[in-house]
Amino acid sequence: MRRVDVTAAAAYCAAALFVSQLAGPFWLFLLTSAVITAVVAVSVGVIYDNAGLLSLCQMTFAGIGAWTVGWLNLKTSLPYLALLPFAAAVPFAVGIAVGVPALRLRGLNLAVFTLLFSAAVARVVFADGFPGLIEGNRVNPPGFADSDAGFFLFCAGVLGVIGAAVTALRRSRIGRWWFSVRHSERATAAMGRSVVVTKISAFAVSAAIAGVGGALLLALNGIVSGASFQPIESMTILTSALMFGAGHFEGALLTGLFGHLVPNFLSDIGLPRDIAPILFAVGGVVALSRGEGGLAAAVRAAVRRPLVRHENPSMGTDTSASRPSAPRHGRAGSDGTVLEIRQVSVSYGAVKALDDVSLSVPEGGIFGLIGPNGAGKSTLVDALSGFTTGHAGRFFLDGEDITALPPRQRALRGLRRTFQQGHTPRDLTVGGYLDLCMTRQSTPVAEALDWFPLPAAQTPISTLDVGSRRILEVCGALMPQPRIALLDEPTAGLAGPDREAFVDCLAAVTARLDVAVLLIEHDIDVILELCDSIAVLDFGKLIATGSPRDVLDEPKVVAAYLGAEK
Repeated sequence: MRRVDVTAAAAYCAAALFVSQLAGPFWLFLLTSAVITAVVAVSVGVIYDNAGLLSLCQMTFAGIGAWTVGWLNLKTSLPYLALLPFAAAVPFAVGIAVGVPALRLRGLNLAVFTLLFSAAVARVVFADGFPGLIEGNRVNPPGFADSDAGFFLFCAGVLGVIGAAVTALRRSRIGRWWFSVRHSERATAAMGRSVVVTKISAFAVSAAIAGVGGALLLALNGIVSGASFQPIESMTILTSALMFGAGHFEGALLTGLFGHLVPNFLSDIGLPRDIAPILFAVGGVVALSRGEGGLAAAVRAAVRRPLVRHENPSMGTDTSASRPSAPRHGRAGSDGTVLEIRQVSVSYGAVKALDDVSLSVPEGGIFGLIGPNGAGKSTLVDALSGFTTGHAGRFFLDGEDITALPPRQRALRGLRRTFQQGHTPRDLTVGGYLDLCMTRQSTPVAEALDWFPLPAAQTPISTLDVGSRRILEVCGALMPQPRIALLDEPTAGLAGPDREAFVDCLAAVTARLDVAVLLIEHDIDVILELCDSIAVLDFGKLIATGSPRDVLDEPKVVAAYLGAEK
């Protein structure tokens, strides 16, 4: 745990003890309800703030947890603490079942699907009543927490444990993958990670947390009805969670507190309690318009900003002493071919983006791919990495036909890529992103950071400029030591000394690792400095291949760029 975590945990425990000793029965009930709502809000933070999935069924998962505990309490003599794990396990399994059909849905479509699921469960399961409701079979909290103050402290402890676990999970590889899939599913697959597994894990974990919240609510009231778990409740908690930023513990806690204090305040001044969801909805929209993470993220960013400026080294720091050195050309290597492209064609309706393109990339060198805008360069890279399907032709990596493999499997076999737009998750640190890129044979993160002009591992990516994020993405593509790296315009956003330093590093690192590179680049000077051979595309056709200077002097290449014969 970091020092700030220990301080925050101590403050939270002290506040809980203070409240339990001074608050009366009414306020203890209200604050206990708020803490339970905060547990469900944490589940919203996992599914939305971390993984970027818009779910409108979190209170349904809470209801499933409560229903499970109520049924087991009616059918068995197990104590409450023994029932609590089932409140997490059953929603966990349901979360997997819900996550599977939702894998291809995003945004509004996913929200509609989860809302329909919530309505179906409320109609089919909850409408018939919860187990024990008719029989009057109450669910009692554990004996050590049977007082108002005791149960408040118990719920506060459960929230604290869940918050600590989720915080640790966010900083683990699983949490980093959630951030990655939120930022870009394509980039996640290109790093060899299953997008399916990542999404399902987020669904399942969030459902389990919500289920525990439902079980706590059941113990608070003894008996519950389906009215507590209707779809409107899921929408209300989502909007308030968006407003306060439930992806962070303090945001989830504020979601619970304001979710119960604001309606109570409205009642005290004679206004309808239904105004509260409207206020939260407006606040959620405002929070989304100002950026991701809600109030909690905004406060953290304001606190972190001066610290980052004070602690982080500048991007222009000279790291040349630690950079490996290698000649620009004449690198020793095999005469073999690492990547072969055979008669590839890609059509979008009547438009042919690629037309019968065939070329070979030799092992251990930098092969340039150039051409005017719209020539088909990025289309070729998308097809090579598996993101464009339905094309003609075949791809071979080290002699293996990879044409039918999905992007993740191609990455695992040694084909890595970067993206023209840049896809480094802003929620991670420099070291956290590089950790995601690692494989068993990867270069250690500390050594990889010595290759390129990058800041310290703990630097948040959100503080980097565009050019630095591009360098980081290239570093992440090379550090696993793939068979070939497809670099799509890596010098975009770089100029002057930064560009020259990056080109030097790229030449040296690829030579040191003996990684083949297919380099797409508009900067001809970079092509001349780095590439052993190049190919030129124009309107989807391959018009020239060979050494850079010979190819660039060909009349048809000059015509492709200038529109006239040389």
